[in-house]
Amino acid sequence: MDRGRVSYMRIMIGNDLNSDSFESLFKSHFGDLVGFVCSYVNDEEVAKDIVHDVFLVVLKNQKKLDTSYSLKSYLFTLSKNYALNYLKHLRVVAMNEREVVEALQNADEELDDYEQRMARLNEKLDELPEKQREVLMKCFVEGQTYKDVAEEMGISVNSVKTHISRGLKFLRNELKEEMVMLFLLKRERV
Repeated sequence: MDRGRVSYMRIMIGNDLNSDSFESLFKSHFGDLVGFVCSYVNDEEVAKDIVHDVFLVVLKNQKKLDTSYSLKSYLFTLSKNYALNYLKHLRVVAMNEREVVEALQNADEELDDYEQRMARLNEKLDELPEKQREVLMKCFVEGQTYKDVAEEMGISVNSVKTHISRGLKFLRNELKEEMVMLFLLKRERV
């Protein structure tokens, strides 16, 4: 532990632990505690940080400490608990990272699937006669009513219905039913 941390801890010392006794406690146990914690976390820098936190907790709670117990035992127990909490935290982070990666992979797969379906739908739409395709696009993609499409194209509402019926029949025969649902979801009621 560096002198800066010792000085910082010295500033935080209250009435019960004087700076000399705390520094002595720190010097006599820091190395052993770091080794002990390192056996759990397998990272010396993390172990040093955990032991530093343990000593800060001791300073912060020195008035609440039960002096009938060994301070050394308290330090080791607290260090072990902090190390185990750190490991739990790592497991939670790893689990969350896995869930995020899986969600992103699933989203990529769904997007790829959607793009493939849309490409196939566009291929089949291109096979429709021009007027059928135009009527389907205006009604289902643009959301126009049958009446508006009929007026715009100069045909009757019944002709619009016929074009839609024939176009959807073709798409149902060529594509799975779920493909036609893409249009039906966009459809505005007449």
